Amino acid sequence: MRSCGNYGCMPLRIKPCGLASEPGGMTQRSCVYFGARYVLGPIREAVHLVHGPVGCGYYGAMVRGEAKDLFGTALTAGEIIFGGLDKLRKALHEAFALRPSARGAFLYATCTTGLIGEDLAGLAREIERESGRRIVVVDCPGFSGKSQAGGHAVAYRSLLNLVRPFSKAEHPTVNLIGEYNVAGEAREIKRLLEKLGVKVHTVLTGDTRFSEIERLSRAHLNLLFCGSTAREFASALKERFGLPYLKVSFYGLSAVGASLRKVGEALGLSSDKVEDLIREEETRTFREIRSWLKLFSGKRVLVVLGAGRLGPLGRMLRELGFEVIGAASVFGSSEDHQEAAPFSGFLTDDPGDDEFERALSMLKPDLVITNAREQWRAVKLGFPTLSFPQERRRGPYTGYQGFVNFVYSLVRVLRAPVWRLKAL
Repeated sequence: MRSCGNYGCMPLRIKPCGLASEPGGMTQRSCVYFGARYVLGPIREAVHLVHGPVGCGYYGAMVRGEAKDLFGTALTAGEIIFGGLDKLRKALHEAFALRPSARGAFLYATCTTGLIGEDLAGLAREIERESGRRIVVVDCPGFSGKSQAGGHAVAYRSLLNLVRPFSKAEHPTVNLIGEYNVAGEAREIKRLLEKLGVKVHTVLTGDTRFSEIERLSRAHLNLLFCGSTAREFASALKERFGLPYLKVSFYGLSAVGASLRKVGEALGLSSDKVEDLIREEETRTFREIRSWLKLFSGKRVLVVLGAGRLGPLGRMLRELGFEVIGAASVFGSSEDHQEAAPFSGFLTDDPGDDEFERALSMLKPDLVITNAREQWRAVKLGFPTLSFPQERRRGPYTGYQGFVNFVYSLVRVLRAPVWRLKAL
């Protein structure tokens, strides 16, 4: 089935968000368990233990391209038939012995333990009484949702009951919610906020500790970055603790400036101080990137990423002179697609591998931006490709310095000599 739009008839079906992947299709989506690990994996001062076969432990060990601490019960056929709670009890005690400073644990359910009906909540209460530590059961069997988005939701719900009421911080303080600190991106956001006299209590969940989550309510404001994963959590904090939130984005010059102004207004900061910072940073940024803008002008881009990236990335690309001829989300929400719509020729969700390949063949983009798993298809077909999430060596893409880093990454990809071989 073909869909027709601004660029003629496309070999892609324009699919709305929220549908299950088609049986037999090659989807880029992951399971609910992986989505929960994506959110919770970086949290420090905690034991992370997956109750399931060894393959689940292997699958959840890497989070955003980095190895994270993870214990597992490595269930075998015997435990699956006769029950694995004794093995889980022993594993939790061993994990706490190996991590004596841990304040608690995240206990992940998997497809296997979900199917055999293991009573993880009951065991968690028992271990809590014995150890005096909090055990958070993350009920995330892989089959319990349509994609990893279901795991994101489960993960944030599991965090909510950890938060306690605390008195407010002395200085203007914020939490960064739904910010995953890819390649140190939170560091650039903190730098800008600290120049305005705003302290960051914690970065949820890219750079946080168990104890910092417990004290989230001491902040004056939550800054919400990824609405599709964390809006429900931010809304619940507002309802329970009266903690307001602002939806912000630190991707792209216009978005960074607008977000800093919103933060300044919400916290009662000097508008002159905010404008001086924006002017200083924008001047420096333009000075560094000006010579490369001609290289980007009019180049056509195809973007296939998680939906939360599509809008901010489309805005950044337009500011640099690119034209986004089409975008597809691996999984997404209608909110994400509404944000991305003004910057893209067409939008769809969950494209199959064959659809992606046909789109490359028909559109012949000058640049492809996609995830680490799917990048090799575009590379092998000879298309300059930039993958997300970026490696640490590329640096953060947030804030003003991040915008410069993004430009340098684009230049490196577009000017790589290897693409000349395509014409041979």
